[in-house]
Amino acid sequence: MKSSNGSGSICKLKGKRRKPWYVRATIEFSSDGKQIRKSIGTFATKREAQEALYNYNKNPLLYSKKTFKNILDLWWSAYTKKVTHKTTISTHIYRMRAFEKLHDRIIADIRLFELQELFDSMTTSWSFKNGCKSVLNMIFDFALKNEFIDSNRVSFIEIGKKEKVIDRRVFTKKEIETLWENLDSKHCYIILILIYTGMRIGELLNLKNEDIDLHNSCLTIRESKTDAGVRIIPISSRIFNLFVAHMVKDQEYFVKGDTTNQLSYSTFKPRFQKLLKSLKIEPHTIHDTRHTFATLLNNANANQSSIIKLIGHSDFSITENVYTHKDTEELRKAIDLLC
Repeated sequence: MKSSNGSGSICKLKGKRRKPWYVRATIEFSSDGKQIRKSIGTFATKREAQEALYNYNKNPLLYSKKTFKNILDLWWSAYTKKVTHKTTISTHIYRMRAFEKLHDRIIADIRLFELQELFDSMTTSWSFKNGCKSVLNMIFDFALKNEFIDSNRVSFIEIGKKEKVIDRRVFTKKEIETLWENLDSKHCYIILILIYTGMRIGELLNLKNEDIDLHNSCLTIRESKTDAGVRIIPISSRIFNLFVAHMVKDQEYFVKGDTTNQLSYSTFKPRFQKLLKSLKIEPHTIHDTRHTFATLLNNANANQSSIIKLIGHSDFSITENVYTHKDTEELRKAIDLLC
């Protein structure tokens, strides 16, 4: 069965077949004018075959057989040219691991029920699922804009209701003493530094040795989730020796990974939980260290504006609601209250 010149052809294959209608599309012409064809596939009815050929000629990319991984790589290359914030990049890389089951699937063939099954199988928090959904939506939006797919159904994925905000728990005096007594345990020093500086875990993992000024006993946070997070934090004399002991000459980042020059959040998080369990310390979130820092300062009657600056929040109402119910010297006075 011949279609209009150069559009392709449809023919019915011999024998009993579930899909007897075979479609080929013309993709180009050779130097001597002959058609170079590409197989589109087989179809159950003549009408389906005609629609497939029509759709191919309308948008050949839909039949390009690009896998999800192909599109993910194309999107990531374009995305990282526009977004360079290291924390955002590392967070997205962590989330994209959840999509590995989709890598070899032709993206145009992926259906909503498959995506829903993927999210239903996740045993992670609502926040993680929501973050994954956001990244997946960007990938499918990219595919749609570039005509690799004809619709984006990611918005229809259901991830349930947002959980109630976790009640924050401060590390008790006894728990902090236990950490000090076990400094030989790997990563104990990280937890103590978080407790005595109020840094976010991402800020500590991105902290470079060049941003630690031992001479003036302070450190500079250059990468943070907020503008207010970019700040100077005086180093308490209580943890000064922890910095001295763990700073390695010619090492770029203060906290080094096992085989990389920077420890990742995905590596540290399970180790944090495992360490607390081994020390018989009640379960905590990593964020509890910031809550503990602010609470210790508040209990020591530290200047409230100093607490705001040290925590890296833009206004006191946020700090007061989330963490506790000057210049560099003022900040140092507040930090010294922790000694």
